[in-house]
Amino acid sequence: MRNGEFDEIPEDVLEELREAEKELEEELRGSRRKRRRYPSTRDVAEAVREAAAMASGIDPGEFPNLVREILESKGFYTGLVTDKRIWRTYETLVRRGVIRDTLGVVLG
Repeated sequence: MRNGEFDEIPEDVLEELREAEKELEEELRGSRRKRRRYPSTRDVAEAVREAAAMASGIDPGEFPNLVREILESKGFYTGLVTDKRIWRTYETLVRRGVIRDTLGVVLG
């Protein structure tokens, strides 16, 4: 760059460019650190309730994936949400009478 190359650019424009560059850098740094939340028991229970309402006629083997899709659509990280946790929550909700056993998988 030659000396004085930016002399023709107004100072206010240069300042706007500097601010925009700083905001972009902060945004990029923030997006790397920002993580999706892990769902709480209440979040999983709510997703199970929603999935059970939509689950009539689906294969029970697909139910945990449906629950995970619902959680992901709400912005949760589901990488550690196990099938066992989903089924335990489903069974608990059925036994407490919160939802009906639409999948027919809870015994007695």
